[in-house]
Amino acid sequence: MKNVKKYVLILFLAFIGFFFYTSDISANEREVTVKPEIKEDLIQVQSTKYIKEGNASIRRVNSRTMGSSCNTSSYSSVQQISCTINLQVKNKSTGRWTDTGQSKKFLNYYSSYVSGSVNFAVQTGYDYRIRTLHTTSQYGIKEQLSAVTGQIKF
Repeated sequence: MKNVKKYVLILFLAFIGFFFYTSDISANEREVTVKPEIKEDLIQVQSTKYIKEGNASIRRVNSRTMGSSCNTSSYSSVQQISCTINLQVKNKSTGRWTDTGQSKKFLNYYSSYVSGSVNFAVQTGYDYRIRTLHTTSQYGIKEQLSAVTGQIKF
């Protein structure tokens, strides 16, 4: 009988522990999933009215060229949907990321999806990454989210 009471007590504590367990991960960490093996950032946001998802990727094309792609999807067709790819370079002395001025915007009208890809000429000896801006516009309501990829050294 003592063994049964111990067994019931252990089950009860495990059951209570299951319901009171909290994760240490913050809400922001759950919104972005990074897949470093392909250096891709994924945004899945549930708090927007129109933007469903945004993706950005970076890749080495050759020793002096890097490529990037992006896409944005919405829950339904919107008046404008876009993704903009901005090439950034890391300043060697400050360690800060700055825009190179090279960018490409992909825009669709009355659609729920847009995607595109572009190649950029780069200089060797620098670290590069991509910052993308994902945007929708519907009846004057504009939503924007950004994603940043991992870096690639050339």
